[in-house]
Amino acid sequence: MDASKSTRKERLYLGVDVGGTKIQASLVEESGAIVGRERAASPRNCRPEKIVASIEKIMAELLEKKGFQAGDLTAAGVAVPGVVDPAKGRVVVTPNMGLTGVELVQHLEARFNIPIVLGNDCNLGTLGEKWLGSARKANSVVGILVGTGIGGGFVQKGRIWRGARESAAEIGHIVMQIDGPKCGCGNRGCLEALASRSAIERDLREAIAAGKSSVLTELLDGDLSIIRSGAIRQALDLEDELVTNVMRRASEILGHACLTVRHLLDPEVIVLGGGVVEACSDFIMPIVANIVGSDQLPGSRESGRVLLSALGDDAVVLGAVALARSHVGRGPLKKKFAVTPTYPKISADSFGEVSVGRKTYTRDVHLPVNGKVKVRKKALARELYGTSHTIGPKELKKVCKGGPEVLFVGTGHSGQMRLNEEAERYLEQRAIECRALPTPEVVEAYNKSKQRKAALIHVTC
Repeated sequence: MDASKSTRKERLYLGVDVGGTKIQASLVEESGAIVGRERAASPRNCRPEKIVASIEKIMAELLEKKGFQAGDLTAAGVAVPGVVDPAKGRVVVTPNMGLTGVELVQHLEARFNIPIVLGNDCNLGTLGEKWLGSARKANSVVGILVGTGIGGGFVQKGRIWRGARESAAEIGHIVMQIDGPKCGCGNRGCLEALASRSAIERDLREAIAAGKSSVLTELLDGDLSIIRSGAIRQALDLEDELVTNVMRRASEILGHACLTVRHLLDPEVIVLGGGVVEACSDFIMPIVANIVGSDQLPGSRESGRVLLSALGDDAVVLGAVALARSHVGRGPLKKKFAVTPTYPKISADSFGEVSVGRKTYTRDVHLPVNGKVKVRKKALARELYGTSHTIGPKELKKVCKGGPEVLFVGTGHSGQMRLNEEAERYLEQRAIECRALPTPEVVEAYNKSKQRKAALIHVTC
């Protein structure tokens, strides 16, 4: 697209995450602000043509829903779970879905007539975290995504390290136990066969079949064919002994995998993400941090922090957009092409109200990275903590969606609102700076800041 012919302030890109269970497409501005999302279930046990048609459909539906045409896009990036040949736009192999051998870029470019680039989903998830997430300040980052399987990516100096065979950073297939359980890749004892959700499900089902009791049987009405991360989270909250023991073992194995990564590549940052980690991070992270922190082989300086994904489900699509931008010569990690979202001006001239742009609010407000105001729902804080003056991690998850570098917290005119310990840890684990100030001061600081930012502002007190 010729930007001079566009009436928009920013170029537009599509990021597509093709997964084994869902296909997610996101319409993304050059700043990384997501302006539209669409998702659908992935076709299963079908021919490649049906999967390609589903990808085309969700891309077209998102554009139509938001009032755009393919010609309004600068480029698109597509992520798939498997080995790809980016130069040829070809899917080499996808073990868990039927795209093996498909010339995917050729199909999609013929349909949409825009530049399209292809990448491995975990590589792109790691690139997304480097661009806008927890690893934004790191020169080197390894991403480990724990879901149905375990995938990885390695980004160094802003570039994906793909390896001689386009299969580098397959962390899920490092062997952690000689002659261990068979992995989906065909080898035995892989990290994926020991600590993925599939492995956790297997261990839980086998233990229950052998006579161990678990609250999972009740939570899932006796159907243990699929044990999702949410159910595992519920069982942990209920202090289920079996689930706790299985998850502790999986977390220990993941911690030792992080230690192996540190010794092999010595990255500045290791970022953990994926559905299992998202659901159970408060259980997993202390175990992983303790193992990595107990490393007996010191380096010459402090580095190798283990952080949590700041982008969650959006990491892969944003990484796909980052790759698409680089493909058309506008790499987001180059200073001359760095774009920051446009933010509204905030004012708090009168007690009990705050103005954002031209609109005045008399209630607390959130301003995520995209700068769009949302009225704060105090009921959540009151339900969890007995007061709306306490900010916890569940609220921060909404405010910090999109990966801000800094969160501004307006604590009220007399500074009564505060972050609890879990909220502070939430920000620290995602490398998000927090500036908590009385509301009149935080408004001034927010307006002056040139960083990628979010805000939570208490209007009264």
